[in-house]
Amino acid sequence: MSYLSTHFPSLILKSSLSLRKSSNFDALNSGFTNLELIALQKAWSTIEPRLRQLSTEILTDLFSEHYEIMDKIRDDDGKLCNFEVINHIYWLLLLYGTIIKHNLTPMKTRKVVEPLTVQMGKYAMDLNSINIQLDCIKKHLLAKLAFALSPTTVAAFDRLNKNIIKHIFFKIKYYAK
Repeated sequence: MSYLSTHFPSLILKSSLSLRKSSNFDALNSGFTNLELIALQKAWSTIEPRLRQLSTEILTDLFSEHYEIMDKIRDDDGKLCNFEVINHIYWLLLLYGTIIKHNLTPMKTRKVVEPLTVQMGKYAMDLNSINIQLDCIKKHLLAKLAFALSPTTVAAFDRLNKNIIKHIFFKIKYYAK
């Protein structure tokens, strides 16, 4: 053993931690580049004050084009759950905000997405339905940011949608077993 390894074992530990495999590193990494994260946070600071208004616009647009999604949000008696219909898009926007503001790692994102997955299961929404909703949200967010839109922002929102869908897909697959 060398003098360094005997007297300074933390140096060896640090060097071995820096050689992590990519799969371990991915669990600790948010998946966004620094530039994408800055673009998302800047975009979110512009959008956040108008979340309620934006959610109403998205709700109207989404459910007028895709009535079948709204039709799934019913209780056991077959009645439309108005509270959930009105707030569903708002909750999705808050999910976006939580992931963006806190730069969540995939492990933490999975925990944040869990209530959404439970809600989807409650209303029998499939992956296609949630994908349509997230695409509609992204379309509206990018339209609101049209004056300050960059390719980095578009790529970051694409990656954010893919991360959310990935976690939902794995959860749906898990519950299907």
